Amino acid sequence: MTKVKTVGSLKDFMTGQHRFHAEIKKANRKLKTHGIKIALTGIAGGLAFNLTHVGASNLAYAAGPAEYVKSKAKEQIVDAFMPLVDLVQALAYPIAAVMLSGGALLFMINQKDKAISLIQNASIGYILVQLMPLFLKILVGLGTSVGIIF
Repeated sequence: MTKVKTVGSLKDFMTGQHRFHAEIKKANRKLKTHGIKIALTGIAGGLAFNLTHVGASNLAYAAGPAEYVKSKAKEQIVDAFMPLVDLVQALAYPIAAVMLSGGALLFMINQKDKAISLIQNASIGYILVQLMPLFLKILVGLGTSVGIIF
């Protein structure tokens, strides 16, 4: 008589996830004390491990009430500016398109210096606007590190 072993869904079996479930459960039990959880994700026919931090607000509060309030205030300020950043990013594309078109027209009427300058400025400006969220994160990180020093 053969014994039938249930491994989960067909998708789990085909991706090979059934082999990792027991190991992940064992690791999650050990990492629970540190507030970390491992999850398995199937991406494009492969497997990826996802580490998440569980209970981050409790850990932030453990640093002290003052630090907790500072971090929450910083998050709210950054979140308040995000709609403005999104608006500027949305407006950057049509403005850059108009400037690039104007540069192309200037190039066509033999005003090459003005055309190249306009195209170059439009391109660099568009890239900088799209990188603005990254610059804001760097600025907040610098402010946090300077706040820690003083």
